[in-house]
Amino acid sequence: MFLKNLNKKLIITSVASGILISLAGCSLLNEDLPECPVSMRVRFIYDYNLKFADAFAHEVKSVNVWAFDTADGTLVWSDSASGEELADKDFALETPLTEGTYDFVAWCGLKDNEDFNLATYTPASKEELEVKLKTIEKNGLNISSSHLPGLYHGTVLNDTFTVNPTAPTIKTLTIPLMKDTNDIRVLLARYNGTAIGENDFDVKITIPDAWLGWNNNVLAEGPMVTYTPWDVTYGYITTPDNENDPDVLTTFSTAIFDLSSSRLMKGANATLTVRRNSDNTDIIRIPIIEYFLLVKGHYGDMSDQSYLDRQDDYSIMFFVDEDNNLYAAGGIYINSWAVVPPQNTTLQ
Repeated sequence: MFLKNLNKKLIITSVASGILISLAGCSLLNEDLPECPVSMRVRFIYDYNLKFADAFAHEVKSVNVWAFDTADGTLVWSDSASGEELADKDFALETPLTEGTYDFVAWCGLKDNEDFNLATYTPASKEELEVKLKTIEKNGLNISSSHLPGLYHGTVLNDTFTVNPTAPTIKTLTIPLMKDTNDIRVLLARYNGTAIGENDFDVKITIPDAWLGWNNNVLAEGPMVTYTPWDVTYGYITTPDNENDPDVLTTFSTAIFDLSSSRLMKGANATLTVRRNSDNTDIIRIPIIEYFLLVKGHYGDMSDQSYLDRQDDYSIMFFVDEDNNLYAAGGIYINSWAVVPPQNTTLQ
């Protein structure tokens, strides 16, 4: 019995010693042992939206990321990925980075994107990572009539990677993304049901948001952009006319203008114009960002800019009469919410 217990103790001691050696082997001051493993990986998250949920795997189709040495600003690493691998919940980019302090800049959604140009993919400094919207010059205007694909930006600055020389060092850095592109739907509806003609109105939005800096700020030197519809749809909608009697219906003729834009900034000189083509008269001319912010209160306590950056899908509806004038009594609906226009502005 004594020998049996002794053998058991020896086995347990041997196994425990092996585990300790395997865990601490790289910490022993012995040149024959391997160096402690060092690994830094980069992952992404896109939850800066009104659902406060990570939509990275569903929405983002490509990533580009650069790391710069914070001490001297030089590029030390870059990588990219696209396609199905981004949908993997465990997706991350492995880096060769060792101990140091780094600035990370990410632009996502650039692959196969024909509407935005990155200044360079091999920057000497992070300041060179500017993105510019492609426009077509026509009659002195810089026009964009594309359905802009999703463009996303993220930074992590002054991130310090500290290596433990006596134990494995494994770090995962998460870069939060912000979406810079927006879909904007302008809907005109006529009460009496007579059709809105295909050439009755033109719609445009002008915003100086064509150029974005490495830090996602809109660059002041960028041109004013005139966004025109990438799609126009004409038709009819039928809605209950009396909330107490759903069988009472009203039919509206509609014209729906779908536009896109780059990043919306509070205070920007942004204007929505609806022009009646029969006499070249603007029946609606409003500061569109101020109007979008009228419904911010329905989404909790957040700053104006945070709302604009989290929201990426806007709709605004006006009513017109049989003479193609604005029917102000019909009200204005923004993202399905009835709103009262600012008192210091006019619709026309």
